[in-house]
Amino acid sequence: MSKKIVVGTDFRAEADRAIDRALSLAEEWDAEVILVHALDPALGDPPSRGELDRRMRSVLPHPDARVTFRYPIERADLAIVGIAEEEQAMLIVLGVARFNNMRDFFLGTAVDYVIRHSSIPTLVVKSRPVDSYNQIASATDFYPPSRYALEDAADLFPDADFQLIHAYRVPFEGWQKAAYVRNEVREAESKVFREFMNELRPETQKRVTPHLVYGSPGGALAKEIRESEAGLLVLGTHGESALRHATIGSTASELLRSLPIDTLIIKSGDRD
Repeated sequence: MSKKIVVGTDFRAEADRAIDRALSLAEEWDAEVILVHALDPALGDPPSRGELDRRMRSVLPHPDARVTFRYPIERADLAIVGIAEEEQAMLIVLGVARFNNMRDFFLGTAVDYVIRHSSIPTLVVKSRPVDSYNQIASATDFYPPSRYALEDAADLFPDADFQLIHAYRVPFEGWQKAAYVRNEVREAESKVFREFMNELRPETQKRVTPHLVYGSPGGALAKEIRESEAGLLVLGTHGESALRHATIGSTASELLRSLPIDTLIIKSGDRD
């Protein structure tokens, strides 16, 4: 079965970044790109097929790129999920709706819907592609979905190195300020981290550098992403409502909005 990547576009500049990344990944993976532009039935008769094709070609970096066009007459989020499942795609690629500033990415309803309702890994692209994803950051809370996401990402990007990040805090920190308490918590977290690493496949372990960081998940990830120059963040989720059940907790949607890094959401599905 051929590999397929589904990418959505509304012809805005933000979507061009997703298209460029999808084409770059397709070249690496020898995959076919299916470019989806949903037509709103409320807007009346759609443009001709020829006009739509010309518009689609205009957003491609190379006019002869290996791309199939689809023009469903349906709400964009429903269309993207439906086509990805119908084509048994390996990946969905989407751009953010807009950039308010470097720490405020408005995802938009289509991205939010796809992340919540599709079982297919979804890549949210924020940056214009420059290089392959050679350095990848992955968040973990030591629960299985984060392990599944890391292993799946390692399969997708076999040449990448991974920075595995776990953030921790001292419980009831305001009342437990003694240094020995913080040291005990760190030792306990380190033990669980070692156990988590041992559960990874041996070939994955060799490519992973663990980082145990004191602080909030957002702050820890931002620090390690900056220092490692990672180009991609991987988040694992449970099978339902991806953002609500993200392995890094309720901060997942905030990370998607605030971190200026492409983010891959991988659901654990029935593996929970």
